[in-house]
Amino acid sequence: MAESKHSQIAEALKARLAAIMGDQGTTYWYTPEVVARVQAYDRLLADPSVGMVYALRAGSEQHVEESTGDATSGGGMGATAEFFVLMLRPTLAADDNPFGADASTKAIEQDRMVRDFLRALLLDVTLGGLAYNVVAGSLVVDRDMEVEGWAVAEARFTVAYGYSARTP
Repeated sequence: MAESKHSQIAEALKARLAAIMGDQGTTYWYTPEVVARVQAYDRLLADPSVGMVYALRAGSEQHVEESTGDATSGGGMGATAEFFVLMLRPTLAADDNPFGADASTKAIEQDRMVRDFLRALLLDVTLGGLAYNVVAGSLVVDRDMEVEGWAVAEARFTVAYGYSARTP
């Protein structure tokens, strides 16, 4: 049995992030050490020796019947799927002194992680034809997470795609 379109999209997103190769900012800043699909983020912060991490988590899905005008094909379905990507990178920034020389290190690393993520995500907005658009609606990036020893950002976006009504 074939994978669901939702799973194919999640795997394509994972592969896209895993293909990032850091080159000091010419194309990307950081090469991820780990790119994983996760159910929850709770164990990701346990080991800062891991390095750069992208954690992909699925959110809600919505499916609606689309009118395709082709009665023989069984019609089509349109769907949207919400995804979250947590970006993590250990940092040596001085967490105790917000005015110290290293205070901006986390912000710079967050900006670089987000830039790398957006560049990879928007490289092909159809994920090789799997989706109509990887950003159907808004793309929200949250940089407000404070975790000692880590530069952290989270992106939330909705992917729009379609599939045959006969597809399980």
